[in-house]
Amino acid sequence: MSTVDRLGGRFASDAESQSSRFRVLALAGVAGLTATYLAVLFELTSVPSVGGTPELAILVVGSVAAGYALSRTIGERVAALLTVAIVLAGGLAYLLATPLGVASLTTRGGRILVDSYALLTGWRVLKLVEPTVWILGFAPAPVFVTTYLALRRRYVAAVGVGGLALAILIMTGDAPVLLGRVPLLFGAVSGIAAIGFGELERRGGTLKQVDVLIVLFAAMLVVSSVPVLPGSPLLLPRAGGEGAATVEGSLTAETGRAPIVGSIELSPEVRFRVEADQGQYWRVASYDRFTGQTWLRSGENRDYSPSLLDEPPGETARVSQTFEVLSPAKVMPAANQPVEVRGDVREYTQVTMNGGLKSSVRFREGDRYSVVSAVPTADEETLRESDANYPSRVEARYTEAQGLSDEFTTETERIVSDAESPYETAVAIEDWLESNKDYSLDVDRPSGNVAEKFLLEMDAGYCTYYATTMVMMLRSQDIPARFAVGYTAGQQVEDNEWVVRGSDSHAWVEVYFEDVGWVKFDPTPADPRQSAEVASVQDARASGAENVDVDESEDAPLTTTPETTPTPNETVAPNGSNQTFRNPDIAPTTSPGGGNVTLQTQPTVTNGSGGDGDGDGDGGGSGPIPRETIVVALVALVGLAAGAHRSGATDRALRTAKIHWHGGRVDPTTDVERAVSRLELLLAREYRPRRVDESPPAYIEALTLAGLDEDATRVGELYEHAVYGDGVTSAEADEAIAIVDDVVRAHTPLLRRLR
Repeated sequence: MSTVDRLGGRFASDAESQSSRFRVLALAGVAGLTATYLAVLFELTSVPSVGGTPELAILVVGSVAAGYALSRTIGERVAALLTVAIVLAGGLAYLLATPLGVASLTTRGGRILVDSYALLTGWRVLKLVEPTVWILGFAPAPVFVTTYLALRRRYVAAVGVGGLALAILIMTGDAPVLLGRVPLLFGAVSGIAAIGFGELERRGGTLKQVDVLIVLFAAMLVVSSVPVLPGSPLLLPRAGGEGAATVEGSLTAETGRAPIVGSIELSPEVRFRVEADQGQYWRVASYDRFTGQTWLRSGENRDYSPSLLDEPPGETARVSQTFEVLSPAKVMPAANQPVEVRGDVREYTQVTMNGGLKSSVRFREGDRYSVVSAVPTADEETLRESDANYPSRVEARYTEAQGLSDEFTTETERIVSDAESPYETAVAIEDWLESNKDYSLDVDRPSGNVAEKFLLEMDAGYCTYYATTMVMMLRSQDIPARFAVGYTAGQQVEDNEWVVRGSDSHAWVEVYFEDVGWVKFDPTPADPRQSAEVASVQDARASGAENVDVDESEDAPLTTTPETTPTPNETVAPNGSNQTFRNPDIAPTTSPGGGNVTLQTQPTVTNGSGGDGDGDGDGGGSGPIPRETIVVALVALVGLAAGAHRSGATDRALRTAKIHWHGGRVDPTTDVERAVSRLELLLAREYRPRRVDESPPAYIEALTLAGLDEDATRVGELYEHAVYGDGVTSAEADEAIAIVDDVVRAHTPLLRRLR
């Protein structure tokens, strides 16, 4: 075989090896993008109220296997039809799992389109009626088709499908909340890597071109992280934090979610004036799905119609209420259970899946609306005799308690061990929480499941913690319960009139009883809670704060002494204290500090934004540099280095360093050779490179005619002695180095001035 043939074979082998490496890197990019959106889906299934992680894993493995096998056996047109079939099957599975089933396609087709649009504009997957089914129906199609396309070297199409899947989860808001910025950027970079390395494979590129991709990756990451918006990873923590959250802000924003935050404060500003037949808890919303850190309301909001407001199945009392808005608000409180909205406001009213009211517009100060509620009036005996035969839709939606630990369930069973009915179970839990946990507004939100932490580890909390824990304790006993938020009755200023402030915002529990409906339970200790509310109003008055009172409230008592023994059929005392029937046979176990109140003077919020963070920040001080900032900085440095290499800046920098630095001494001959090499680099930069047929001494001699210092010819002479003659002495080597140093300084403006 000739030399040419051998060289040609070697070059071909090298090209194939390089192409193979690019293919591996392209496939790794597709895998990284796929892993990013799958990480979101697996995070969703890890939510206690969702589940489905094993099933999702099986579907993912099956989809990858199918994509691998079919990439070699079917054409792309058949694969496209198969993908459409998978998508339709997933959608059909979800429809079958919803209450209306497939019939919703004909009866509510328009609504499905509206909800699909809402899903792409921030409607969380966790708010869907059946999120588990949606996740399991969503995952197979993109996993299958990206695998299929990537193995057929259709990298751009594969990234397009994977990017679409990730984009959907970003638009729902689930990806940013569950993963954060850096993993999402990893997914985007993986997609670009797949396309870039795929093109290098297809076009026969070389490793020398990889620096172009690195520059693009770094530029994309850094530009996307420029601190033009709050929360950018390049924004360092600011000292001082942003102040404390309020109970009202975290509970009654009516966004379909109620995050559990850390330390809070009470807002004493007036919100509503209520004229009603009797004082009630004015409910703003109720929630059915718990993520461990946040309450969510699943299902859709529908335009108001009286037929959407179901009356409780048991005996009720009609309670008419008229609300006058004293501060702009978008919430629409009403006593449980609203059955009628009166007046023009109906045009702007929506009904939630839980039977609550929601305004589609923001109320202005002075606006009024009227609601009629059917309040359950079941007495204690009726509740005690109520069986556990719940409607299937109620049981399926309000007993979900996946992810609770055995310790949580065991402790709950110990607390309710003497209970013989769902009602007695609810009373036992309510009594135990009131008696064994302290009330405090100054708490650190724990990581993990808040209900478990409050029951098993925490000593104190406020209404959100009490209500959340009671709901999950009831659900662990298969009793339907939900988390409700709104306002207590407020300050009574006339016989049938109450003034409601932000400090009256509250969270409580609603428990479902057969043939009765939803009944309120309030496990938060009433006395310390009311003390905190009164203190917030009194402090605001003393400081001259505005919007704390109306004319009628200035002289009226802020609270009254609660009755020591609750009276059957009363849902709330005039002052809004807890009024749940007590079972005298179930005595609570009281801890030494039970029922105490701790008021904070300068509260700080663990998560002031009300988000789904981990709640471990204190909101003050400069703090450590965020991990995201460090990652962005490192990627920026790598990108700058790659860009410098691509532009030749690194080569120029290395040449400049070699020109100015001789290095450590070795021996006279080597030192002279190094001096000549330095001189050649300088002369190539300042004049011209040395020709191949030109010796170093001849090169130096020729450039003296172009203006080079004649002393440089001495270096050429020493080079000839060192390489071709009898060698040189150390003194002669030092002479050569000194001459080169002088020539370098002469051609370096800054150093020339220092001579």
